Amino acid sequence: HELWLDGDDDGVRADIIGKDLVRAQLPGARLSNASLTESDLSDADLSNADLAGANLSKAVLQGANLSGANLQEADLSDADLRGANLLGANLSSTEVWRTNIKGCVITPEALHRLLGCRTE
Repeated sequence: HELWLDGDDDGVRADIIGKDLVRAQLPGARLSNASLTESDLSDADLSNADLAGANLSKAVLQGANLSGANLQEADLSDADLRGANLLGANLSSTEVWRTNIKGCVITPEALHRLLGCRTE
């Protein structure tokens, strides 16, 4: 995937669908535009990871550390983020249709932006 991101002809886009990645240690990983659909990333460390444009639909991210992660334009629809740490994560244009965020760690401002709420 890194080669693919760098434009190398030998690289291929990461296709990590339905994999068991429980407690995976991936801090700072470059996974932008990767497909992680239906993967189990419970309690994984994805702090400061680049997940921009990644497909995480139906992924399980319970208790995952996503602090400082770039989730810009990522698809988290139907994902389970219960208890996940989202402090400092870039959530711009992130798709969260039917995403379970119960008990996640997030600032009120970031939550408002994520849900598209207006504050006045």
